[in-house]
Amino acid sequence: MPRGVVVEGPLVDAKFLDSRIAFVIMVTGSIAALIWAFTQGLGWVEISVFLGTFALSTVGIGFMHRYFVHRSFRCGPVMRTLCAMIATMAVQGSILKWVSNHRRHHLHADKPGDVHSPYYDGAGNQHVSFLKGMLHAQGGWVWDKQTTDPEVYAKDILADPIAMFFTRTRWYWVAASAVLIPGAIGYAFGGVHTMIGCVLFSGLLRSYLMTMATSLVNSVCHSDGRYGYRRYELNDGTTNELVTTFLTFGEGLHNNHHRFPRDAYLSHAWYEIDINGLIILGLGKLGLVHDIFLSPVSAAGAATSPNPIDVVAEDLDASSVR
Repeated sequence: MPRGVVVEGPLVDAKFLDSRIAFVIMVTGSIAALIWAFTQGLGWVEISVFLGTFALSTVGIGFMHRYFVHRSFRCGPVMRTLCAMIATMAVQGSILKWVSNHRRHHLHADKPGDVHSPYYDGAGNQHVSFLKGMLHAQGGWVWDKQTTDPEVYAKDILADPIAMFFTRTRWYWVAASAVLIPGAIGYAFGGVHTMIGCVLFSGLLRSYLMTMATSLVNSVCHSDGRYGYRRYELNDGTTNELVTTFLTFGEGLHNNHHRFPRDAYLSHAWYEIDINGLIILGLGKLGLVHDIFLSPVSAAGAATSPNPIDVVAEDLDASSVR
C-alpha cells in the first residue's frame, strides 16, 4: 500500500467508531423521519428548514473541499472559523479526516491506494463488478480496514488551531446541525410537534441525504463517462455529471476539478453551474476572501499543460496555515 495508509491501530479504531455512530444515527433517524412524514405530515416549516440546512451544508462541503483541502483561496481567522464551522456542521466527518482522505484520493485517483474508488477497494484489490465498485464508492469504503494518516496528508491541518478545534469538537457541531438548530426553529414556528418534525426530517434525514449526495461525487463522478461526460482525458475515471452538480452546488464537475484541482471555480461551459465557486468569487468581491486561485482555461492550455498533482494541496509537507 502507498505511504500514509494505516491498516491497524488507534486511527483505524477511531474510523470504525465514527462510522458506527454516524451510521446508527443517520439510518435510524431517517427511518423515523419517513415514518413521521407519512403519519404526521410535514408543513412549510419543516420543508423550509430542510431546504435551508441542506443548502448551508452543501456550501459547507464546498468550503471543506476548496479551502481546507486545496487552498483555492486565502482568508483571515474570522472567515476561516466560519468556514470550519459550516464545514463541520455539514455532518461529513472531521476536517482532519476529510482533508486527509481527499488528498490521498487525488494522489491515487482510481488506483490502488485511493480511499473510495469504484475500481479498487481499500486494500488495493480490484472490484469484481462495476456495481460492487459503485456501492463501495457510494459509502461502503467507510467499512474498509484501512484509513489515512493525517501526519502524511494533513500536516497543515494539524498545525491549524482553528481546524483542530472543530475537529476535536465535531460531535457538538453535528448535534447543533442535526438536532438543536432544526429543533429550535421548529419549536419557535410551530411548537413541539413541528420541532419533532424538524429534528427528524430537516435534521437527521437531511444529514443522511446530504451524505448520499456528496457520495455521488465518489461513485457517479468516477464512472469513466458512463454517467455524464469527460471534458478532459485524464488517468482516472473522473466524470462531470450535471444532476450531481446541481445537488452539490458544483462539486459534480469532477473531471474539471481533477484537471485543475486547485481552482476555486470549476465551470468551463455555460451549462456547468458552479454555485460554490460563484459564492467564493462573490466573497472575493466583498473582500472576505482573497488570492482566489483560477487557472487560465483554454483549449490549447488544456491540451498541453500537465495534470498538476503537485497542486492537490498547498504542499503535503507544508506547515503554514493560510
